[in-house]
Amino acid sequence: MKDKAWFNLVFMLICTALFTGILSGFYVYSRPQISANARLNEITAQLNALNIVIPAGMSSTDLELYYEQHIVVKNMNGFDVYQYETNDGSIYYAIPFEGAGLWGDITGIIALDQELKTVVGMDFVSQNETPGLGGRIQEDWFKEQFRGITLYSDGDLIRYAAAGSEGQVDAITGATATSSAVIDILNESIKQAKTRIGGDN
Repeated sequence: MKDKAWFNLVFMLICTALFTGILSGFYVYSRPQISANARLNEITAQLNALNIVIPAGMSSTDLELYYEQHIVVKNMNGFDVYQYETNDGSIYYAIPFEGAGLWGDITGIIALDQELKTVVGMDFVSQNETPGLGGRIQEDWFKEQFRGITLYSDGDLIRYAAAGSEGQVDAITGATATSSAVIDILNESIKQAKTRIGGDN
């Protein structure tokens, strides 16, 4: 009986070590692909936020080259921004944002005009909000309503429209916490950009 107990213990330890090794090997093997996918998500979000149309059917290599043809990384007072100059000479800045959502970090890109007064566009890189509720921030209708809005000059620069109060965009019904988190993250990121890059405060 005692020998059987030892056998079971050794067997469990061997199985645990084996499965741990398999999982570790899988992670090491897949890590480059995970990093590549994260990079593609980031540059796609930048292009979308800057309202740069991505041609259909592009390979990941072609997309990277397309991105490099349009975007220049600028360090402005110690603050990295991604600059895009349009055909008519307008300058837009893509600014990364990150903050806590309801179930994890929300990351993305918000693009502003050179005067930092108008939102060119916004897109998310990653989020872990509840599908069908907070996860709806990834839906086009939610993201596209930020495109072209004029920022308020004081207080919260972006505000949700609510009964009895003005606002530029609509929150997601039934996802108050996520909606509030997104607007807080965006406002904080824009205020930091205004401080570091310039523009009206």
